[in-house]
Amino acid sequence: MAITAASVSKRWQPWQALIACLLWCWAGLALAHPMPETRVWIDTTPAGMNLTLQLPLNRLEFAFGQPLSEQPAQVLPRYADALSAYLLQHVGARSDGIGWQVLRPTLKVVGNDSSAELEAVFELHAPTDADVRSPTLLYDVINHEVRTHRALVFLRNDWHGGYAGQPPLLLGELRYGQNTLPITLQAAPAFASVRALLWGGAEHIAEGTDHLLFLLMLLLVAPLAAQGKRWSTLRPLKPALRHTALVITCFTIGHTITLVLGSTGLLVVPSQPVEVAVAVTIAIAALHAWRPLFANAEAWMALAFGLIHGMAFSASLSGAGLTIAQHAQALLAFNIGIELAQLAGLLIVLPPLLMLGHLRGELYGWLRRLLSVAAAVLALAWVSARAGLGEFEALSWLDEAGAVALIVPGIFWLLALLCYGQRRLAI
Repeated sequence: MAITAASVSKRWQPWQALIACLLWCWAGLALAHPMPETRVWIDTTPAGMNLTLQLPLNRLEFAFGQPLSEQPAQVLPRYADALSAYLLQHVGARSDGIGWQVLRPTLKVVGNDSSAELEAVFELHAPTDADVRSPTLLYDVINHEVRTHRALVFLRNDWHGGYAGQPPLLLGELRYGQNTLPITLQAAPAFASVRALLWGGAEHIAEGTDHLLFLLMLLLVAPLAAQGKRWSTLRPLKPALRHTALVITCFTIGHTITLVLGSTGLLVVPSQPVEVAVAVTIAIAALHAWRPLFANAEAWMALAFGLIHGMAFSASLSGAGLTIAQHAQALLAFNIGIELAQLAGLLIVLPPLLMLGHLRGELYGWLRRLLSVAAAVLALAWVSARAGLGEFEALSWLDEAGAVALIVPGIFWLLALLCYGQRRLAI
């Protein structure tokens, strides 16, 4: 029988069209708002590995069989033992066909609304003589009951494999009907994690245009002495070096304090206010480079602003999943990397600045004022963008190109060498 427009109109009633429309809208909303997922974080240990599960309560309750998301604060007082027993039935690992020992998890509820999660931390110990570097993860928490749910598995730390202080690495996905995930961890040379963290600290400075710009503002006026409310004379070489060393040391002390506090979790500050505050420090340092605001207190300014920059550094170094000894090594290596990058910048930038100051003081003054205005404009643009007030696409390349690290020192050296050559010709 042929289907005609008339036959369709007879069978396709208005209420059916309404239902179809509602279903279509619901499907669109479902696509726009994906179901919450479980995240599984793996941290390797000499005995095996630790697993950290982040389970959405509004999905866990379907598999567990008890209401959990309505009153998150009551979950552990009511169901801690039962939840531990449930999780132990659905989490495991094996190597060479032999099961690992899974210890009772530590449980914590994170959040107090419908998006709250249960955080469960497991210790898994490999059998004697088992290959701890090639386990198979056995997991079907929630997935055994909720067919649409999935668990994303990440490697967070593998200290002995040289993977530490880096973004989590996605290893795979577990869902209904797929409850095993083979994991192969690569071998690495001794101290591979320490070397990676050293490089990571240096890279954080080298690629951080905002941090470099702040350091540049400090160095611009480090050789100068203030008289009244103006930068007047150039310090002699030795006092200039001593003063520069004092300012940079105070900045180092400041950012080290908050790097330690932030990476250990003792100081938790949302990233957006920190990034805005970093941009504000650049703007203030630029004003100080134009006209002295802290003529007799530059060391204190560097210390205070170092505290803010250290909070930004700590976002790149989490101690989660590391032992106390590993975290201490990670902090030391990462901070040494930061200091080596700062020292390299100091050795590259300060000599041409001192040469310009001694050879052409007037040119140095013009250069200082020009750069302070440029830094202030950039800082205000960053404040606007990071506070969500407006974007400046024309400036986005500065965050990636390392322009400050490449162009500005080149200009300093070119001007310094031209002035030196001119002085030699005049003689």
